[in-house]
Amino acid sequence: MAELLVPEDGEPELVAELNTRLPDAGFPDAKAGTRVPAPRPAEFLRVVATGGAERDLVTDEPLYVVEGFATTEGGAQRLCAFGVAVLQAAGREGRIGGATAYGVRVVALPANLPMPSVPDRYRYTATISVALRKTTV
Repeated sequence: MAELLVPEDGEPELVAELNTRLPDAGFPDAKAGTRVPAPRPAEFLRVVATGGAERDLVTDEPLYVVEGFATTEGGAQRLCAFGVAVLQAAGREGRIGGATAYGVRVVALPANLPMPSVPDRYRYTATISVALRKTTV
């Protein structure tokens, strides 16, 4: 039987990378996760996988939405933009969290997209494609 090549679960890897690098990027109190936290801090990032495609036999290119939430519109835009920049830098280095990465491509730049279920925070979203190496079983 041929070796199984399994898509990487990228959400936790992106979250880990953001939480490691955000303090050095000027956001010491911002945390990243895959859900809107309760209670809500002043600033936070959410990462959500939204699909993607296989690039080749050993590499996938999943899409992720990076959402920056903050108490000011400018703060939300800046947090989202820096979150994307952090992930691009990690992609250039070849690792995101513990996953092997071959780069990060911005599909949609940060844009103002309010979330009605979180009315007390501004939200900016960006979409990225991350080339991740599949894992083996």
